[in-house]
This record gives sequence, structure tokens and C-alpha cells, in this order.
Amino acid sequence: MTITFDKLVLKEQFPGVITSNQKDISYDELLNIIKNNHKELVGALKSHGALLFRGMPIRNAKQFSNFITNLGLGSFVNYIGGDSPRDKVDGGVYTSTEAPPSLHIPLHQELSFIKNFPKNIYFYCDTAPQTGGETIIADARQVYKAFDKSFLDKFQNKKLTYISRYYYKSKVMSFVNKLQRSHKSWTEVFETDDKQDVEKKCLQNDFQWRWHKKDWLEIRQTRPAVCEHPDTFDKVWFNQAHLYDFNPRLLGLKRYLGAKIFYYNKSTLMHEIKYADGSCVSRKDLYYILDVLEANTVAFPWQKNDVLVLDNVLAMHGRAPFKGDRRILTALTS
Repeated sequence: MTITFDKLVLKEQFPGVITSNQKDISYDELLNIIKNNHKELVGALKSHGALLFRGMPIRNAKQFSNFITNLGLGSFVNYIGGDSPRDKVDGGVYTSTEAPPSLHIPLHQELSFIKNFPKNIYFYCDTAPQTGGETIIADARQVYKAFDKSFLDKFQNKKLTYISRYYYKSKVMSFVNKLQRSHKSWTEVFETDDKQDVEKKCLQNDFQWRWHKKDWLEIRQTRPAVCEHPDTFDKVWFNQAHLYDFNPRLLGLKRYLGAKIFYYNKSTLMHEIKYADGSCVSRKDLYYILDVLEANTVAFPWQKNDVLVLDNVLAMHGRAPFKGDRRILTALTS
């Protein structure tokens, strides 16, 4: 089934694919169409959870940013509190994760572990990868339904506590990041080198914080494992428990052993996940989560100038391994 509005056609699937029914649509025309059809596009996004704009005249980061502004889903927010390695490009536009190309990044909602999580996330394909590199996605409503009820009840009742640790200045960590970008400093995570500013941002986001030796920072936050969409009232799986335990399945055996032997100990371990009562989340449960996510994954090959718009509650995203050049830009709004 397809829906037509102005010069755009929406194919109803997951993700919903929007194309132009005219080859010569201009950038200005596109902006006018999305502004004039704001209500319809918002409805489509809430229905599908994900919209892929394909074959559109969007050619660079600035046009990507203007497209987001005209789509009118919210104001840009910075990537404060996020620890995936990335670079700021322009205003609210960043590169997507700069994690090693061989690393599979499982499905998740962006910053779902913080109180003030973004409502929407956007991706723009500047350079399509030669092999792999899909931004994998899933319908979080279907993921929620795929879990065993007793498992859901346990996670809902117990809630989750996320623990993160970040360095300030460290020759060891700087060397590790030269080999492969992985562990960010707190100056990168909070986009400041002022400790008072960090503490202010922790208060704003309900983070508990603690300063350690050599200015290492530990932060904690307790959050629900599921949530209800504020507009559609759909229940969704909404947490990053499976990304907060460094294990062989998440990192790969070689990377896991290298990290464990050479530079991670209890005080420098980047992530830990516990239930709110302080008990540990078993690796068996974390692997079960990964199994469910893999079973519900949708992947589509990127094409240059694609724009993917996700409702950050209804849709999950991740990244498949890739070879060759790949440059995907991203932005967040609330």
C-alpha cells in the first residue's frame, strides 16, 4: 500500500520508504513539501516508527540539518552523556559512531539510559560503505512482544542501574584510542573540561557522580527497562543493559581478552550494569536479550544521500560491520 502527498510517495513497510514521484524535485520544493505535510509525516512516523527518505536532493551536512529543522519534530540536542566515539560536524550534526568497522553494534535506542533522552534520531548517508555497514533497525514494539513475559516482569520490576567511568588525561587511554577509538574522556562525554559544569549536567540528568583518583569520573543512573510512548501509548523495550556488560559476545573474543588483560580493571572499566537493588544482571539474561534483538533486526543497504528518521522510542538502531569507506552523519532532537 502506498500513500501520496504532493510529490512524495510513502510505501507502507518497515521502515516506511518515502520517494519522489518526480525526478526533478528541487531541494527548496522538498523543504516546502515536508513543511506543508508536517501533520501527515508525524502520523506516518508514529505509525511506522521509522521513515527512509530515498532519492532526495539532500547533498551535504548543512542541507541535512535544514531538512531536520523544516521537518519540525523538535530542537537539536547535543550528545551529552553519550559515550560512543564520534565527531561534531556542524551545530547539532555529528558523525555516527566511529567504533571499529569490524565491531557489530547491537540494536538500542539512543541515550535510553538517561532521563532526558532524545525523542528522535536522524541519519544521513554521505558515503555509502562498499560492503556491509547497514544501520540496522527494529520495531521496539515487536521487540517488547518477543520477550518472555516473566523476563519482562523481572526487568520492569527491578529496574536497571548503569555505571560508567571516564578518564580525564591518561597516556594509556590515549594510546588505546590511537589504536582504535573506544573509551571517551569525560571532557568528550560532557563537551566541557570544567568539573563544575560536569556536575551541573549530572544534576540536570539525575546522574549520581563520584570523582576518583587522577580525575577519573564515575557516574550512575537508575532507569526503567521498558517505557510507554507518550503519544501512541505503545509499550516498548527501552534500555541498554546488553551494551553495558563487556563480554566476548559483544566485543568479540580477541577484543574482549585484550581489553581485560591490558587496560581494564575495576576502577577503569567503562561500563557495568546492575539491577537497581545492586544485584548483577546475569550474562545468560544479557545473551537472551541479544538473541531477541537479532531475531527482530531489519537491515537495508545505504544509498548515497539517504535520510533515515527514527522515533527514538518506537524504533531501535545499530550498526553492522563494514569494509571500505563509510560516512554516516547523525543528529538528535527533542
